[in-house]
Amino acid sequence: MDTPSAETTAKNKSIRVLVTGVSGYVGSALAQELLAHGYTVRGLDHSPLKEDSLKGTVEMVYADLTDRLAILRAVEGCHAIAHLAALPHPMVSNPEQIIHTNVVGTGYLLEAAEKFGIKRFALASTCCTFGFYFALHPFDPDYLPLDEEHPVKPQDLYGLSKVQCEEACAAYTRRCGMTTVALRLTSVNSLEQGRIKHWAKDVLLNKERKQRDFWTYIELRDCARAFRLAIENAPEGTFAPLIIAARDSYTMHDIREMMAHHYPAVSDQIQHLSPTDSVYDTRRAEEHIGFVAQNSWRTVPELAALVQ
Repeated sequence: MDTPSAETTAKNKSIRVLVTGVSGYVGSALAQELLAHGYTVRGLDHSPLKEDSLKGTVEMVYADLTDRLAILRAVEGCHAIAHLAALPHPMVSNPEQIIHTNVVGTGYLLEAAEKFGIKRFALASTCCTFGFYFALHPFDPDYLPLDEEHPVKPQDLYGLSKVQCEEACAAYTRRCGMTTVALRLTSVNSLEQGRIKHWAKDVLLNKERKQRDFWTYIELRDCARAFRLAIENAPEGTFAPLIIAARDSYTMHDIREMMAHHYPAVSDQIQHLSPTDSVYDTRRAEEHIGFVAQNSWRTVPELAALVQ
């Protein structure tokens, strides 16, 4: 976590950020990140806060994303929105509700933001928009390394819903000049003590296990920082989808060999990478909001020892 100056935290105190999905894994980390940088945080969720450190420090609103009047009340008085609430991937969600909750809820938030003059909006999107991860009929990337210009080809309702949410953000940027950013997150995991269990060591070790996310990840604290930087640094009046990923791959094996083994049709396009590089190109996030991932699983002794 970046350490802000006293002057910065004092200045940010007057800025209220609405964090939807604040009780969730990433939402609670983002709330902690924002509070550490002096922001006032209002949270919106179905569930109470799980982190004791957030209780009493976050203004809570309990509401459904598809309750338009409740969304208006939650947004009033805020200066920026970080929208993380959504029905997650299709394996655990009711298919009939995914589009309605994710797309309609995002539309209500954008509408409310416009009505109250909010000019900065960060959306939790996903690299599932590309379509590889939940594809019923698997396919290879058009090219590597993957960047934001790669076509989105979802075959599932979750990926489709996030494509539609991104389009809604772009529409409101055109409509009213709102600054919107769609953070296309890779798999989010924590390196903090006590949370290493979230990391699948078998993925690190198993050379025969094919990963449809191409062995990519983003560490939880980096993910939270990316949202803060999106709110702070995105150029005014712009929309951009940004891949948010660590710079290294999540495998103890040479990523070039892993891709050659599982994705031979495109593996020749990454031979210039180092053995540990990610196959996602994250330069746009660095250029647009100044985000570069700082945390790697390779610095954690119990995980790094697997490589030796």
